[in-house]
Amino acid sequence: MLVVVKPSDANNALSHIAWLKGRARQEKLACEWFYTLGNYHQDLQQISVLAKKHRLLVVIGGDGTINLVVNAIVGLNCQLAILPAGTGNDFARQFNRTIAQWRNAVFSDNVIALDVGRVNQRYFINVMGLGYSAHVVRWMDSHQQKHRFSYVWAGIKALFSYRAIRVNSPTFGQEQAMMMLLFAKGQYFAAGVQCAPHAKPDDGLLTCIEFSSTTRLTSVYTLLAMLFAQHEKLAGVHTTTTKQFEITTSDLEIEADGEIVGLTPAMVSIHTKAIQLKL
Repeated sequence: MLVVVKPSDANNALSHIAWLKGRARQEKLACEWFYTLGNYHQDLQQISVLAKKHRLLVVIGGDGTINLVVNAIVGLNCQLAILPAGTGNDFARQFNRTIAQWRNAVFSDNVIALDVGRVNQRYFINVMGLGYSAHVVRWMDSHQQKHRFSYVWAGIKALFSYRAIRVNSPTFGQEQAMMMLLFAKGQYFAAGVQCAPHAKPDDGLLTCIEFSSTTRLTSVYTLLAMLFAQHEKLAGVHTTTTKQFEITTSDLEIEADGEIVGLTPAMVSIHTKAIQLKL
């Protein structure tokens, strides 16, 4: 068993570590522990090498750490188990499991096959976005705020410095001005905001959500509607499903699973049954 941990002094992370070490001793299982260094490419390379020697990888961390691990193990014969210990835990949230259930899943035989999205060369397992979502992630990174309510606070503050993006895509036919463009495999982002209520992690499709609100007033209204999962009722919000989507606009920041991962142009696609998750 390989255990990947994002170093943290948070109680939930320390509790998971202590529990897993104790349970592994009871089961007489050998564990190899890897603590992330905070350098994405270095961590990715080391986890990829280590994961080839194991049939199970356990993540103790949040959405960013899960994203790192997913990018390391796609294509490998290595199952994934998660012990949520992040700020938002949005990927885990959609499964509505308790801490005890996540822990039991590590040693269970119940495994489900999940899809992952891909944007250029980077995989994502939850939500990828352009525009406002990327702007909020960048704002939070620059202010080093990572507690749960900081997402909402950052979202409100970021509205005052945010400008709508313009997106070109063969799908649109002509350039579109919008607040945000999301591609979702999971239902939640931003520490509990249900951006894609109908998304399913194993249906072979990406849920594409276009937010056409471009003025500050309509953007505020859209944000408030999102907080209560009512945004799909707005005239300026359009939801479709897709398997592939091309973005030809240049130099728009891309966020995936709460991390800035690059710039457009981009090809977004779905890779079905790419991860085996213990649940």
